[in-house]
Amino acid sequence: MEEELIREETALRRRLLLRLLRGFSFENPRHKGETISDLVPAELITAELTQHNPHRVIQS
Repeated sequence: MEEELIREETALRRRLLLRLLRGFSFENPRHKGETISDLVPAELITAELTQHNPHRVIQS
C-alpha cells in the first residue's frame, strides 16, 4: 500500500514538473512573476559584459 502511494506521488510530481516546464525556453527564459532580487548585482556588471552581451544586461 505504501509503495503504491509513493509511486502515485512520484507520478503526480512528474506531471506537475512537466506542466511547469511546458513552453519554457532555457535559451530565452522569461520570468513569470516578481523577482526577489536582481539577478546580478549592479556592482558585478562589468564593461565587458555590457559590451559583448548588451541584451543580457537589464538597466534599472
